[in-house]
Amino acid sequence: MNASETQGKRLLTRMLGLLALAFVLTAAGAWFATRYYSEQPAAHHASQTFFSQRFETADNSPLELSSLRGKVIVVNFWATWCPPCVEEMPELDALQREFEASSPNRVKMIGIGIDSPSNIRQFAAKSPVAYPLLLGGTTGNELARLFGNDKGLLPYTVIIGQDGNMLKTIVGKVRIDALRSQVRAAL
Repeated sequence: MNASETQGKRLLTRMLGLLALAFVLTAAGAWFATRYYSEQPAAHHASQTFFSQRFETADNSPLELSSLRGKVIVVNFWATWCPPCVEEMPELDALQREFEASSPNRVKMIGIGIDSPSNIRQFAAKSPVAYPLLLGGTTGNELARLFGNDKGLLPYTVIIGQDGNMLKTIVGKVRIDALRSQVRAAL
C-alpha cells in the first residue's frame, strides 16, 4: 500500500469517526430537548385552582377568575422581558377584538404576567391591549405549573373550555390561525 492510499484510509476513518460522533451528539441533543421541552400533564385540580383565584389587573382593578366561568378562556402566561411574549401580544389583542365582535361575551383572553407589578404596569401603559393583563407573581407561576408548564417556559398559553376544563396548552409563541381555530371549535 503506498503513502497516498494509507493517507486516504486514515482520512476515511477519521471522517467516519466524526460522522459517528455527530450522530451520537444529535441523538443526545434530541433526547435532551424532548426531556426539557416536554410538558407535564396538567394537575387534575388545575382548573378548579384557576377559578378560585383573584388577581389585580395592570390598571389596579380586581379580577375574580370565577367570573369567567362559562366562557372559552385563553390564558397567556407572559413576561415583559420575553421577546416572543411581547411579539405575539398584538395578534392576541386583535384576536380578542375579533371574538368580542363575533361572539360577544363568549371568549375571554387574559394575560397573566410572570414579572414584577411595576414592569407589567409600565408595559400596559405603553402597549395597551383589549384583554386584561394580570399581576401574576408567584401565584401565576404556580398556575402555569398546574397547567403542565413545570419548566417555566414562556410564553405558555392554555385554552379552557366553557365547561371549565383545560382543552389545550401551547408552549412558545402561538400560531394565531391555529389558536383561532381551536377557540372556534370550543364554542
